[in-house]
Amino acid sequence: MNKTLLPAALLPLLTAATHVVSADDNGKLEQMSVTASRVEIPRRELGVSVSVVTAADIERLGYTSLLDIMRTLPGVAISNNGGAGKVSNLYLRGESNYRTLVLLDGVNIADPANTQVATQFQHLLANDIARIEVLRGPQGMMYGAGAGGVINIITKKADAPLGGSLAVGAGRYGSRDTSASLYGESDRWDYRLDLGVLETDGFNSQVADSSGERDGYRNRTASAQLGYQVTEALALRAQARHTDSESEFDGCFAGFSTSNNCLDEYKQASYRLSADYRVADVAHQLAVARQDIERDSLSAGASSFAVEGGIDELNYVGNTPVAGGELLWGAEYEQQEFSSAFSARELDSLGLFSEWRAELAGLLHYSIGVRRDRLENEDHDSWRSSIAYPLLLGKEAEAKLRASYGTGYRAPSPFELAYNIGEGAAPVGPETSRGYELAAEYRLAERLQVELVYFDQQIRDAIVFDYRLGNSGFGAYGQDDGESSSEGLELVMSGNLAERLDWYFNGTFLETEDADGEQRLQVPEQVYNLGGSYHLPGDRLALGLNWRHVANRLSAAPGFFGPAVSLDDYNRLDLKASYRVSDSLQLNLRGENILDEDYREVAGYNTAGAAVYAGLELTL
Repeated sequence: MNKTLLPAALLPLLTAATHVVSADDNGKLEQMSVTASRVEIPRRELGVSVSVVTAADIERLGYTSLLDIMRTLPGVAISNNGGAGKVSNLYLRGESNYRTLVLLDGVNIADPANTQVATQFQHLLANDIARIEVLRGPQGMMYGAGAGGVINIITKKADAPLGGSLAVGAGRYGSRDTSASLYGESDRWDYRLDLGVLETDGFNSQVADSSGERDGYRNRTASAQLGYQVTEALALRAQARHTDSESEFDGCFAGFSTSNNCLDEYKQASYRLSADYRVADVAHQLAVARQDIERDSLSAGASSFAVEGGIDELNYVGNTPVAGGELLWGAEYEQQEFSSAFSARELDSLGLFSEWRAELAGLLHYSIGVRRDRLENEDHDSWRSSIAYPLLLGKEAEAKLRASYGTGYRAPSPFELAYNIGEGAAPVGPETSRGYELAAEYRLAERLQVELVYFDQQIRDAIVFDYRLGNSGFGAYGQDDGESSSEGLELVMSGNLAERLDWYFNGTFLETEDADGEQRLQVPEQVYNLGGSYHLPGDRLALGLNWRHVANRLSAAPGFFGPAVSLDDYNRLDLKASYRVSDSLQLNLRGENILDEDYREVAGYNTAGAAVYAGLELTL
């Protein structure tokens, strides 16, 4: 990709904006983000790229899976191996999900028992999600290892003295979904209980399986949270979450042959206790969290590979206004553990970080932060800086110019460390990343919002598996000598027409290279989303749609042997209609892939055809 032409695409916007005198904010950009700096920051002051999905957006889309919601966002691509509950990967600006940190109500929900520490996105339901913030680009300074990007998932909280809901739905492939909630709040207390159940008979996941048998999936997720306002200065919160799932799949090993009678059992439990305390202008947050993972793969009914993992976390964040700016500081300790019948390993890390945010001459917002992480074998330093220049162009119009640069790293996983204990296998260290972005934004009240972002990021010393390494004959993990890169443009647009019609468009134009100069596998070069919603007069009937186009994608050959396979470009159209019968009853109808597009996201794996789902929702 031409590194000169891409930044030049921003010059007309940058030049036009610099001739405008800035003024006070008109109130429309005073939306807040909690992910960029761990504390609430007005989005108009941010110099980094953050996408936000609200509860209203989730309701409009109607998807039951978090993955389907994430597909609609800029910079995001998804690959799925054959339907609900099957192995899935999320790529953020071309980086795989093991380079992306995912937080669910502040808990790192990555699977440390995986080959690389990565979130199992396919098991995340959407029924209790209130907000998603996606922070794009390397964020090692603020979040430490594995934060080549950050996805912050925030669940619903109580918003009434007593409330609840019950939703049921069913559709093609023998799919049934149920969700229920109960919540309440008083002057000091608030609580919420949620339950989500998804069951589907599925479809034949693997092309090579000619039997036509279905590969089903079952997921039961329950969560609970309790908050107590001890004093005006002190608030406590406890939360717990448990997921139990089973997924049928094809192509596992049974002895010395392959079988299509395969089952993956997955259990995940997480717990978190937190305290927020404020003394004058100084705010403190202290949290302790624990996550446990159990996975077992069964071939023809017999366990073939069982693993367990866990993550312990202790986090502290403080912030206070100082000398016309804001100082943030923090510390976090994390221990990851992995064990199987063959090996076990723990990995500890301790991080210290600080960020300074301020305003220059009432015009320019800037930040700079540094971090040091102490790993088992070495220390690692990360930093990030950003600037944002918001301008008022008129009574309702405003613009913002921004830029940021950040670094990050990924520590080797417990599995990678445990695997390299054989003779002749050298220890592996962290891989490092750096990235920068330039952006221009324009907003005309609620009628039009435009964002254009150019980004460029690199990975060095990538940890890779090589069959030629070590003396065991089974290979070992090593580190690439070269550099892999991801460069592209993101165009994000949204608006409102006649108050009843909302629309959005985003396009991601991406060029990636691995250390050998080849396009990265599973990462499409072009992804577009076009969608919107329309509320008919009376606000009883609402219609929504999302159209997605994916182009120029390479996939590993089926079975991982042979040259990469070029996948066909595809278009997918999803529709949703909802009708509010009364204040407490709503009917929903959703169509997915209604044009029945035959496409692949991973070579050798099928995707769902046209499907219709219907349901109803009761609220107290």
